[in-house]
Amino acid sequence: MIVNCPVCSSDNGSYYIATKALMHKANQERYIFNKCSSCHTVFLTNPVKEEVLDTYYTDNYLPYKGAAAWGKYSSFVARSQQTLDFKRVQLVARYLKSKKVFTILDVGCGNPSFLNLALQKLNAEGTGIDFSDNGWKNSSFDKLRLIKTSIANFKPSCSFDVITLWHYLEHDYNLQETVNKLYDCLNTGGKLIIEVPDYNSISARKQKQYWQGWHSPRHMTLFSEKSFHVLFKSDKWKIIDHHKYGTLDAFTLWWLGRMEQQQINWSDSMESKFWPLVFLKTVSFPFFLFEKFLPLGIQLVVIEKK
Repeated sequence: MIVNCPVCSSDNGSYYIATKALMHKANQERYIFNKCSSCHTVFLTNPVKEEVLDTYYTDNYLPYKGAAAWGKYSSFVARSQQTLDFKRVQLVARYLKSKKVFTILDVGCGNPSFLNLALQKLNAEGTGIDFSDNGWKNSSFDKLRLIKTSIANFKPSCSFDVITLWHYLEHDYNLQETVNKLYDCLNTGGKLIIEVPDYNSISARKQKQYWQGWHSPRHMTLFSEKSFHVLFKSDKWKIIDHHKYGTLDAFTLWWLGRMEQQQINWSDSMESKFWPLVFLKTVSFPFFLFEKFLPLGIQLVVIEKK
């Protein structure tokens, strides 16, 4: 049982929410999140052991199945991933100081399509790490350096100008150690780009225990604005931007929560869900237009190493 906040180490926390194992086969497991009263971080109190975590990355885990899960509509889903990758590459470009060749590390890279696009569009030298090689072992990414390892065991051959963590940090079991490792891996003036779910969002409050930002038990920590200021101390880091939106479409997170509430079988083909999804996205489009003004589920932080 975890009692101390993983961000500020305070033991002054209280019950916040309980969920079942999300995007997983039906079972009786319950996962309890507490909220720290000091830094407002929400954290999982009864995580599974890290060495058995791969049992939660099965055929029920939709991101690993990717576009193939959508059957004859897979090409449409693949294009949406390309759009997401392009948004991320554009974001990285915005924070580059020059157009020279730069080094980038993507932590928790999964399928390294983002890194591959950064290589093509930004002249990047890309490295990706993940605890599983399922995202790339059957593909060819010859110009990328892809390593099956944890951030703790990663031995970089160089320091990096940019490190991206697209929905990785909420999974991390050792936040303080990871922040120290990121500092050591980054060049002075280099940027961390971190995208995570926002538990203070409208979608989290509405969907409650079905909200996919909990993603129990894969997600260990959900962050507040104060969390980042505590975790990334001002003597070493400078928080440049903190947005209550990100590159991932907030609709996607909301739709996943809706499917969870309907208790769908995540291991089934998603083909029959495609047109209902398109319909929902169309009718909800006016609301999600406000994601840059309302907290709808995603947050993004850009941090510079001093």
